[in-house]
Amino acid sequence: MGEGGDVRSRTPEVDTNRPSGARVYDLFLGGKNSFEVDRQLYRQILTIAPETPELAQENRRWLAKVVDLMARDRGIDQFLDLGSGLPTSENTHEVAQKAAPDVTVVYVDDDPTVISHGQALLADEWQRIYFAAADLTDPAAVLADRTVTGALDLNRPVGLLQCLVLHCIADLAQAREVVAGYVDALPAGSYLAVTHATNPRDGSRLAEFATSVEDKVRTAFPSMTFRTADEIASLFTGLELVGPGLAAVGDWWPVNGSRLTTPSGASRLLLGGLARKP
Repeated sequence: MGEGGDVRSRTPEVDTNRPSGARVYDLFLGGKNSFEVDRQLYRQILTIAPETPELAQENRRWLAKVVDLMARDRGIDQFLDLGSGLPTSENTHEVAQKAAPDVTVVYVDDDPTVISHGQALLADEWQRIYFAAADLTDPAAVLADRTVTGALDLNRPVGLLQCLVLHCIADLAQAREVVAGYVDALPAGSYLAVTHATNPRDGSRLAEFATSVEDKVRTAFPSMTFRTADEIASLFTGLELVGPGLAAVGDWWPVNGSRLTTPSGASRLLLGGLARKP
């Protein structure tokens, strides 16, 4: 329950005439929570990038890897998952609590479909799992939400997850401000995990491929913006990157850890990074 009362009483109506990023992503993960408008976009993207479902799976594997690392090896026992999306397999709380049973997780999203499912499936106070309906682009509001402040001790390190969300903010300066709004409010020892769609914009075949995918996605989500590696790296300003730094999600692994998978071509479109606040 976020600031302002019972989330269920103010859940926005689900629009079945426009695709939802959360529902399309759920399709790529093999989920069933979609409408025909979502499935149309899903099929259109597959014609350009048939490896996209594997890319979505690589993103989930990457997220599980870094959550496990933070909970098991870095002493993080509370997580704030921004833009959490629809419940699926290997949710953040499942991975984290497997590594450390007393972990607390707060999921945040403002997609109407996600709010509906999240309240039902991602909120269990007895299991230290909470859901807040809030706009992740407003850090001050999220960090003041009663669910967030009631569940998390923001004076202690937090694992902050912003996976597949920052490329939904078209303006890079705004994306930096959003990240800084959270990071600046959290104590030293906190971690930031980000995955972000990328386009090298260097005239290469990868750049042409990335542009074709970006253009198709933008027909439904005009603010979607793939960024260069340097632009994505700027989101981590002032933080200490872990492991291989910012890398394709299929290449990323923590120091002394094992490689996730043999990277696919599509995985080059998605970069991931984990960083610690000193």
